[in-house]
Amino acid sequence: MKKYLRAYLISLQETLQRRSSLVMDRLGGVAVMLSLYYFWKTLLSGRPAFLGYSYPQMLTYVLGMNILRSFALTGRGWELVGEISSGKISSYLVRPLNYHGYALALDLSQKTVHLFAALLEIGALLIFFHPPFYLQKSVAAMSLFIGSLLMASLLFFFLEFLVSSLAFWTSESGGPLFFFELFIQFAAGAFFPLDVLPRLLQKGLSLSPFPYLVFLPINIYLGRVGQGRALQDLLISFVWTVVFAAASLHVWRKGLASYSAEGG
Repeated sequence: MKKYLRAYLISLQETLQRRSSLVMDRLGGVAVMLSLYYFWKTLLSGRPAFLGYSYPQMLTYVLGMNILRSFALTGRGWELVGEISSGKISSYLVRPLNYHGYALALDLSQKTVHLFAALLEIGALLIFFHPPFYLQKSVAAMSLFIGSLLMASLLFFFLEFLVSSLAFWTSESGGPLFFFELFIQFAAGAFFPLDVLPRLLQKGLSLSPFPYLVFLPINIYLGRVGQGRALQDLLISFVWTVVFAAASLHVWRKGLASYSAEGG
């Protein structure tokens, strides 16, 4: 455990030292947040509610998307793809560590930095623009929200690890990951609440793991999901996480076998 904690701390320092890259990432996130904020603010102008969301709830959903993007949907999939494609992955395989645990420690360090940056950005927006903000006061609801946030982060980690591991078999290793990142933003509700979609599409997505990444955690915070339903959603999210953890481990082992057989 100590070696993974050390990896987390070292990666945390390295992430903070790459200030220019961090600033560019955050500026991109702020641009998306402000664009969506003004879009929904204009759309809801003069309306007390939209699709069951009150005006403060909808604007809070937009701000919540920034937090979920920064913590749950932040990962190091491109680094893993690069390490596999370049052969750098070999240097990790001879070390006395579990690569999944090591990757999770590095992933958590990035998420920590981006989460605090997102909270600062939202705080600045609240101070300077004074938007109506839905403040959740229920301790139980906040606890369920934090639990769903942590589960969403783990679920995304294994989803991204699974897709990134396809680099063992394809020279176009970034293609699947690029498509995955685009699709998941839409399917998770990271651009808009999934309520705006046609019923049939909503039903289809509800059978997938994607709403548990953004849409459902924010709705738990907004109090639109009862505690019983929220606990059920957490359990389903946990099951999805276990399924994709097992799948990513299986694909990883298959990839390593293929990699070793080819002389990697």
